[in-house]
Amino acid sequence: MFVVIGCCWASSSTAATRAAAPALDRSAAATAAAIRVDPPGRTFTIVATGDVLTENAVLVTAADAAVNGTRYDFDSVFGPVTPIITAADLAICHMEIPIGSPGERAGIYGRSAFGGNLLLAPAEVAVGLRDAGYDRCSTASNHSYDLGLGGIDSTLARFDEVGISHVGTARSAAESLPAPIDVAGVRVAHLSYTRYSNTVQPRDPWRLNFPGTARAVIADVAAIRAAGAEVVVLSIHVSQELLRGPTSVDRAFVAAITAAGGVDLVIQHGPHVVQPLELVNGTWVYWSVGNFVSAMGQPGATRYGPPTLDGLLAWVRFTETGPGRFEVTPTTVLLCSEILSRIVRPAVESAEDPGLPSALRGQMRDCIERSLPLVPDLR
Repeated sequence: MFVVIGCCWASSSTAATRAAAPALDRSAAATAAAIRVDPPGRTFTIVATGDVLTENAVLVTAADAAVNGTRYDFDSVFGPVTPIITAADLAICHMEIPIGSPGERAGIYGRSAFGGNLLLAPAEVAVGLRDAGYDRCSTASNHSYDLGLGGIDSTLARFDEVGISHVGTARSAAESLPAPIDVAGVRVAHLSYTRYSNTVQPRDPWRLNFPGTARAVIADVAAIRAAGAEVVVLSIHVSQELLRGPTSVDRAFVAAITAAGGVDLVIQHGPHVVQPLELVNGTWVYWSVGNFVSAMGQPGATRYGPPTLDGLLAWVRFTETGPGRFEVTPTTVLLCSEILSRIVRPAVESAEDPGLPSALRGQMRDCIERSLPLVPDLR
């Protein structure tokens, strides 16, 4: 509850620094072994990305890449962004749909009575996410209960098998609020919630983190702080799709949580398009990081148009400035899926890559033009 959050963008002139530097003292006293009074501040980085939706166009590319009897290989889909993801101390994905058991058919399992398709991802996507560098995934979304309790259980089983930790859905009450994890010597808590569901909710509320009010999240934050968390990160899945900014309801929900204190970073999912980054009560909030991978943005699409090809990679550095105080510095990398193959690329880098076809570089430039008005400092 005592974390102070801020963002500091600082630079200095090397020449000016050298000119102002005093003459070196080479006396015996000066050359004696230095004694550090305070320990160095701890620092670590987190990467968080958008919705993972293995719809048909994504499955086709993964199936085409599969060899040696496997059904799907996602390495080609995630390959261009793997170096960025693996470089972070903690990389977090958002698995929007359930993952099936080995050999279980992936795809559409009918329509929900509340609207929307009931979806299942193949078991192989967990391997693909691990190989891309992800350490942890949030699983609370509108699709979490698409395949019932079996879908929740198989999702978490697949993540357990590949060594990816998870939060948002659970197989037991204790699992619904997991203990903090160690990230570069810092006790970090990552919690996941959804604000709505395409289906009825599970009978046991701990199966899916579906808070009715901001007070429920505030209570969880207090509990995880009491359990030793030094940094708290929230993943929140919201209901309104395709908007280019948060609704007043979502803004009020996040404002209440951040005003209570104890939260260091908020990452929102669900709109399927990029929304701005903003400081809310001193806490950085990514209002929507869009899609990481999906089949949206198909040519001629009437609802899910080109902006659904885009997503943000939140690269966030946490630096300890004093006991229990961390400075939070976000850097935003723009990602964009290729229209035909659904391969995910860093857009700014790819737009200038002479090794890529000119048509593909053009797709990346379109992605940049769509996103710059919302998030000006893109990398």
